Amino acid sequence: MAAPQPASDFLLSIHDLKRQPGEMMEIRRSFANPERIGIDVIAIEAQADFQITGRVESVSTGVLTTCDISSSAVGECVRCLDPITFPIDVQIQELYFYESPSDWDDDDDPPPLITEERIDLLPTIRDAVILELPLAPHCSDDCLGLCPECGEKIGENPQGHNHQKIDPRWAKLREVPGLE
Repeated sequence: MAAPQPASDFLLSIHDLKRQPGEMMEIRRSFANPERIGIDVIAIEAQADFQITGRVESVSTGVLTTCDISSSAVGECVRCLDPITFPIDVQIQELYFYESPSDWDDDDDPPPLITEERIDLLPTIRDAVILELPLAPHCSDDCLGLCPECGEKIGENPQGHNHQKIDPRWAKLREVPGLE
């Protein structure tokens, strides 16, 4: 009988492990990310390059997966709105169970389960990547952002960036000849 083929790059067949504790297989995959993973201001876009390397090891209660995930997230600086690229390098480790543990609390999220001799890496990878992304990405630590008055990028003007503000109570004095 042939091993079932994964339908997605995130679905991993564990047919060859045969539920033998200690059995192990290496993972090395490169593929295009099938969906956008991230938050509003920064994410790994759909079709971005994605690399997974690691191993899958059979244990008595399931399969232990340890992987390194590499990709690049794109977004925009929250200060100046310039496009940015953020490298993603995260490690995941997850135990996938053959069946739901009897002592599992129903109030908790359900444990990751092995279904049809496959494990789905996507939920674990999605969680790890989202936790790695900055909530307020910026292009550099010294980015000054945009001027709230005119919208010009503050750091681009070498002479400084300021707007002369006149108290409206004194504005009429500008109309008096000879006063400047």
